[in-house]
Amino acid sequence: MARPDYDSLLDWLRERFGDDLRWVASFDSDRFDYRIRYVRDDLRTELTEQRLDVIVHRSMAVYNRRHLEDVYNYLGAAECLVVQHDRATAVHLYLDGATGVVVKLSTDAEVTVPTFREEATARLFPDPDR
Repeated sequence: MARPDYDSLLDWLRERFGDDLRWVASFDSDRFDYRIRYVRDDLRTELTEQRLDVIVHRSMAVYNRRHLEDVYNYLGAAECLVVQHDRATAVHLYLDGATGVVVKLSTDAEVTVPTFREEATARLFPDPDR
């Protein structure tokens, strides 16, 4: 698999969602490794590095692709998961069996599946022939 272009994804997310974009992290659930790609300025104090550690690690453990596919094995490969909370919406995009991206948005942001997944994937893996 080609290396994801996270800068392109972030540019698109900022343009598309503006202040509704809360934070973005890429992850590898096999290695329990992640990288924070973006945190909205006003959330930097609320979402300390330690708190983000807990959030992303729990997210990788609970919402990992293999677990979802095991639970819903009759539905095929999991491509994304959208979770609506009182204060935010989480979109988990699965890039392969272990890697992916978590995008946290304000609850006012509209996410349409599969369009969001397709557009985000196109930003992560741009067509080199364009």
